[in-house]
Amino acid sequence: MNVLMVFPFVTGKGGMETVIAHILKNVDSTNNFHLLLPGGSEDENWLDGLSNKVTCHHKKSMFAIFYDTVYFIVKNRPDVVISMSKIQIIAAWIAKKVFRRQFYLISWNHFSLGETRFSYLLRVFRLCDYHLAISSGIQRQLVQAGVPKQKISLIFNPVEASAQLIPRSKGIRKEFVYIGRIQSHGQKNLSELMNILEGIKHYDWHLRVIGAGPDTDELKSQSALLKIDERITWMGWQSNPWKCIERADLLFLTSKFEGFPMILAEAMAHGVPCFSSNCPTGPEDIINDGNNGSLYDLGNIDQAKNILISNLEGRLCYAEPVEIQRSISNLYSENYLQKLDHVLCMLGKDD
Repeated sequence: MNVLMVFPFVTGKGGMETVIAHILKNVDSTNNFHLLLPGGSEDENWLDGLSNKVTCHHKKSMFAIFYDTVYFIVKNRPDVVISMSKIQIIAAWIAKKVFRRQFYLISWNHFSLGETRFSYLLRVFRLCDYHLAISSGIQRQLVQAGVPKQKISLIFNPVEASAQLIPRSKGIRKEFVYIGRIQSHGQKNLSELMNILEGIKHYDWHLRVIGAGPDTDELKSQSALLKIDERITWMGWQSNPWKCIERADLLFLTSKFEGFPMILAEAMAHGVPCFSSNCPTGPEDIINDGNNGSLYDLGNIDQAKNILISNLEGRLCYAEPVEIQRSISNLYSENYLQKLDHVLCMLGKDD
């Protein structure tokens, strides 16, 4: 089957790009995958070796992106269109209904539906023939939007098990890590992380912050006011952050919302336990509370602080790195690709 994946634009530095590249590089010969990015990619390094499987245009307006999607589908006649955006679901539906092209339209949403500004836009998902859900939370949201549960497959996102496990710290001092966009009060909610760490400043710890974003200076100022700035190393964006980490006791995620937080899966693939907000979609599918990490209720800083203190004082101990790596075996590539192939085979039999 010829499978076309469509998304308006990517930065080239996110978890979604990692997933897409993984699919394009690892699918078998049964299905021919191609990616259309009408708005292109800000950073194209992730596309190395994929030039024959990716079409990048540089359309600026949403109307141009919409038109480009319709035109590409009409011209290339794919058997399956997998859309990662609502606007392109509509574009694909028009190609299907107005221009009478025959294909299966599948949604593959990578962000929480709860962040949709206008709830009536969720009706767009009813135009699709089938849906891929990357988390249990998104599966529930699709059902709430009126999608029959039997038309949804929960497939998560793939990750590669690392050949090199990252060990824990040896001494009293605990090594913490954050990897991602630097946002204070936006999605990544790092202001909350600063407030949580202020509550354990009497313990011995050090935090590495790996990533870039608009709020770095604001967060540095906040950490200084909280008197924890000397415990934090700001490392900026790194193309391979895991090579920058010699030891790690916990990886932090304090997001207000996610789709499926790949960074948690990547950390566990390296044997690192995770401490995350239990935001609406994603973390619950990855973290087995008290085993490979801990969840806290978003905004409940006292709860988060108490969980960390239990770990710092030895009352809460996480599994060994090799066991943490095994705990997400259902997310590793072979299992993921089998799930995706199963969905496409099922649609092919219905044809």
